[in-house]
Amino acid sequence: KTILTTRAASQSAELRAQLEKLGARVIECPTIQIVKPKTWKPVDEAIRRLHSYQWVLFTSTNAVDQFMNRMGDVRCNVPIAAVGSATAARLAERGLRPSLVPREFRAEGLLEAFPENMVGVRILFPRAEVAREVLPEELRRRGATVDIVTVYRTVKAEHGSIREILESEDVDCIVFTSPSTIPDDLAPLPRDIAVAVIGPVTREAAQLLGLPPVIVPVESTVPALVAAIKHYFESSSE
Repeated sequence: KTILTTRAASQSAELRAQLEKLGARVIECPTIQIVKPKTWKPVDEAIRRLHSYQWVLFTSTNAVDQFMNRMGDVRCNVPIAAVGSATAARLAERGLRPSLVPREFRAEGLLEAFPENMVGVRILFPRAEVAREVLPEELRRRGATVDIVTVYRTVKAEHGSIREILESEDVDCIVFTSPSTIPDDLAPLPRDIAVAVIGPVTREAAQLLGLPPVIVPVESTVPALVAAIKHYFESSSE
């Protein structure tokens, strides 16, 4: 099978390797690239007063990498909450064990794990410049103070066009690993191209853009995504 991936080039190695191990032909067409924030000043200020927070939240491996790289030799002694096993694993690679990892791999799962009354609780939330607001808005409604700092931005990739690839290649499946990887002008796709997404948030974004996914893994991880793609094509061939 020929599978088109849209993940940022800096993050695509694991997905490509696992798909190729199963015999797939992988075409990479990154639709986004990860870049640094316009200024590090708010991040540096948050790091200086890290001791004043009761929680640090991470909802992506990108946020972990960018924030921890910026921290340098400063040690994080504040309890960490992480959304998703991949985010928790990235923290573990840096010798950090999150105090809270919800079962559901999205912001809503984290909200279920936090108490209803959070008056007086200060939370630091390093994240992308543009992201879902459901988590900070609900935490603030519960009384918490949430400081959002931008540690990376996702911008459109300078090169590559999915449309051009589809005109010259027989693609069996397109994979989206975040809402930001989905071009807003891609629909409709040929009916014989399967859309795969990494989780419920990306699924909702794809549906809104007229690209209903047929492959959604149980867990929002790359191994689970690859397993779901494998299962889909095995079932189709039967």
